[in-house]
Amino acid sequence: MLRSSGAVFDLRAAMSDELRAALDILPRVSEEPRALHACRVRVKRARALARVGHACAPGLSAVFNDTARGLMRMLGRVRDLEALGEAARTLAKAASRKKQSAALLKIAEALNAEAKDAPALNMDVARAGLKDLLALAAVWPEASPRQVRRGARRVMRRARKARRRSLDKSNAMHRHEWRKRSKDRFYAATLLDTAWPGARKRKLGEKLGDALGRERDALLLLDRLNERPETAGAPKAMKHARKALKKHRQKLRRRADKIGARLASGG
Repeated sequence: MLRSSGAVFDLRAAMSDELRAALDILPRVSEEPRALHACRVRVKRARALARVGHACAPGLSAVFNDTARGLMRMLGRVRDLEALGEAARTLAKAASRKKQSAALLKIAEALNAEAKDAPALNMDVARAGLKDLLALAAVWPEASPRQVRRGARRVMRRARKARRRSLDKSNAMHRHEWRKRSKDRFYAATLLDTAWPGARKRKLGEKLGDALGRERDALLLLDRLNERPETAGAPKAMKHARKALKKHRQKLRRRADKIGARLASGG
């Protein structure tokens, strides 16, 4: 959606557009593998706009995000297993040693089997959740250009703060928080377009989200391996998989830190 630099950004309409798109995608979830992911992305984009809208409706923003959090948790149960399976399979193909590759493939197969056995998404509940969010978006007060700028700067500040905290690499929750806040910044900067106050740096934001997301996948795979070492096969296979995952996570962590530093400079 292109706007001139002096145009007013219609926050309410933009949020509603994202949620209507999610509702349109939802019926295809059971037939198209990528539909669930696309639906979740639309909700994430709407949540990022709600964080911008905190400047003119802080209470409504909090209710919106609480409601969205519950919906995202439900939508993510199957998708998270599938995504981790894809991550393990991708790592298996890239592994330099056959034993590591074989162990990671075993983990991918176990995750894919678990995803197939998971309960199907309750479409009625998911649809109701999206409609609840759409109803909240519909009553959002009109945001002035000044409020939009203030809300966008708040999103920037939260991303910067999360990044600074994430430099304590021993705390996985801080890394996860940085990932979420950087996604907010990326989606908000993309959607606000010329209404974003400063350099949007969308390419850097996309690269950062990818690096942090893959780092997060590696960490989750390590956690699952610790809880269920048998999924990698024999005990030695578990050690091979752990070594590969730790090396991959460290590489992604360095990449994310480098990109994050570039993104933090000037916006």
